[in-house]
Amino acid sequence: MFQEIDITNKDGPKMDFEALKKLTFVDLSVKVERPETIISIGDHPFKNQSYPTSVMTAGEFSLLVAPSKTKKSFLKSVFAGAFIGGNSKNYFDNIKGHRNSDDDVIVDFDTEQSRYYAQKTFSRSIEISGTEYKNYMPYMLRTLTPRERIQFIEHIIYNTPNIKFVLLDGAADLVTDTNDLSEANELASHLLKWTEELQIHICAIIHSAYGTEKATGHLGSTLIKKAESVILLKPTDATKKVIETVHQYSRGYAFDNFYFSIKNTDAMPYKVDEDGTFATSEGDVLGVEYKAPEMNFKASPNDAFGSNEVDDVPF
Repeated sequence: MFQEIDITNKDGPKMDFEALKKLTFVDLSVKVERPETIISIGDHPFKNQSYPTSVMTAGEFSLLVAPSKTKKSFLKSVFAGAFIGGNSKNYFDNIKGHRNSDDDVIVDFDTEQSRYYAQKTFSRSIEISGTEYKNYMPYMLRTLTPRERIQFIEHIIYNTPNIKFVLLDGAADLVTDTNDLSEANELASHLLKWTEELQIHICAIIHSAYGTEKATGHLGSTLIKKAESVILLKPTDATKKVIETVHQYSRGYAFDNFYFSIKNTDAMPYKVDEDGTFATSEGDVLGVEYKAPEMNFKASPNDAFGSNEVDDVPF
């Protein structure tokens, strides 16, 4: 005999199942419009025409997965700058923002950097766009606990009119343990709820597990299953100078892999060829700032673990 399951919520408020029924029912006679594109990367052909490849759309969240110190904060700045618009195509000609109004708000959360470094990161988005966009709203959450961060983020996004795009660096700082299944599922539920109810896109950043291409912990595994797009950053060699960007998982068309690096002259991110050649959106070569070296598997300890030289780019 099967035991009858009691679905009543004895420990919490009584659920209004009739209201939930109306909220969750999908009426097949009513056409659901294609979600608004927030960020596209490259183009794809369809019926003899070319269309932007939607990577981030309203009502969804995406995940940017990267090993430590692979310039993920730089790519986050590019996404923010592209949504703002302006001069962003001069840095990455394949990444396009689809902002429809000057009233559209972009909110940028950083959970770990100090005020000094957070401001440098946030300012880079404005420099990439080349415009002082009044509706770019950055917040530094370093001093808050994981629970306070979630509560503060929810307060901001639900009380900011015309919000469209949210950047969240990083997702792991919203839980106390990335291997806690309950916390992982709770955060995933928050992201799904926030994006659906507000029809916004949230791009969350998370580290990959050491030595793998998988997002860290049960948290990473859970978020990957729910995300619209998963973007993976892969250094082309041990120097981490040139970064390959891969559309690891997607519900739609996948963009073509591309590469980026940091230009020595202005410490800004630019799309490059695989060998590190910088070029403008018009295709004019700006000069080879970096060439990927041959891999040396018999390196000295200094070559293998790095010198005492301090990298002035801290991300």
